[in-house]
Amino acid sequence: MNRVRQLINADYAETVGIFGEGVGVAVLDTGIYPHPDFDTRIVAFHDFLHNQRSAYDDCGHGTHVT
Repeated sequence: MNRVRQLINADYAETVGIFGEGVGVAVLDTGIYPHPDFDTRIVAFHDFLHNQRSAYDDCGHGTHVT
């Protein structure tokens, strides 16, 4: 994770007062496992292949990316 912070210049962003608050992110991937850590963070989910609206990830890749 420290490498990622370096790649996106996160330390500099924080020194000038940018913390990412109020920023929404969309992840288009295999899905997301409804883990308690994501409880308040998943605001919408849609499976365009099987038309499901409940969060799941049968592959694991989307959860890993998230």
